[in-house]
Amino acid sequence: MRVLLITRWFPPEIGGVASHVRDLAMNLYSRGDRVTVFTASNVSCSDWPFEVIRVSPEEYLRVACKAIWSRNPFRDLMEVVDPDIVHVHHAFTPISLASLVSASLSRYPVILTNHSAYLYDYKYLLKALGYMSFPLKLIIDKADRIIAVSKAAARFIRAFAPSTSITVIPNGVDTDRFRPEGSRELRKAIGDGFIVLYVGRLVQRKGVLRLINAMGMVARNIPEVKLVIVGEGPLRMLIEKRVKELEVDKNVMLLGKVEDLKLPDLYRSADVLVMPSLYGESFGIVSLEAMASGLPVVATSTGGLKEIVINGVNGLLLRNARSESIAEKLIYLYRREDVRKNLSLNARRIAEERYSWDNVLTLIKKVYSEELPS
Repeated sequence: MRVLLITRWFPPEIGGVASHVRDLAMNLYSRGDRVTVFTASNVSCSDWPFEVIRVSPEEYLRVACKAIWSRNPFRDLMEVVDPDIVHVHHAFTPISLASLVSASLSRYPVILTNHSAYLYDYKYLLKALGYMSFPLKLIIDKADRIIAVSKAAARFIRAFAPSTSITVIPNGVDTDRFRPEGSRELRKAIGDGFIVLYVGRLVQRKGVLRLINAMGMVARNIPEVKLVIVGEGPLRMLIEKRVKELEVDKNVMLLGKVEDLKLPDLYRSADVLVMPSLYGESFGIVSLEAMASGLPVVATSTGGLKEIVINGVNGLLLRNARSESIAEKLIYLYRREDVRKNLSLNARRIAEERYSWDNVLTLIKKVYSEELPS
């Protein structure tokens, strides 16, 4: 099967969409499919076994705008690649909207994956968009089929695609790469302390400042606790300031951006992953990577997270991201090693049974097959 993947984000750019498209492309290729990725990034990285067509962000906007009006750039691309399936990722980027218009006017079946549950109350979103919501509906509803990465993402996109069939297929995780067995270099460096891990952007909606505030309470009960923060973002300076104010300098490590190759070691070295998101978490690939590594997840009951984390089974759910609630859960897990061990075993089992790429790719390929011309 010839598959054209269209995405705004692709490695070396980081983020959930970039990771998902990379893994999807690699898994399709490994099964013998011919894969082409079209992306708006001119940053080169390691060679891929499949074709990656990159344009600069400036060229990307020009191509997208031209395609919306004339369709020529994407029509030409599709005629050159001649795909059996056009698979567009993330609905609300110019490149996605333009490719949906072009593909819908061609002979190629087009699948759209919605990765977002952002601005979850879509009624307010539609009101905020005003007249713009109508053309968005017209364009997004042109997809032959929509895949949503969670039920939350499906509910969100339904407002823009009232007549298109939507199938919920979760993100996948490489359960061979992310596994409990392997090196633990971070653990060797830190020692026997209780390691709490956060992986994500340092932005307000991720709730990272509330996690920092929680550490002030946790450190009073567990002096040897270590919070390891992986990621960059606009809140970094504010986080550093708050760490000093709370006098938890010795308890918090800001690693910044970490190479993708080092992530499995970080997960294996930790005792628990925390995802204190305030809103807008459509899925959370980080939670899958942690689960596959045998790591319990403490997460806010928001968006797609409450679909992944089963309270008391593979992690603990927070009703809200209050610092006191986060601290309470962490102290509980520290004191109950038996509970931690049980959550860890279940996390790995669920990752293998529900979220391995073998299972997820089978579901995606089934959608592809159903949309191929008979």
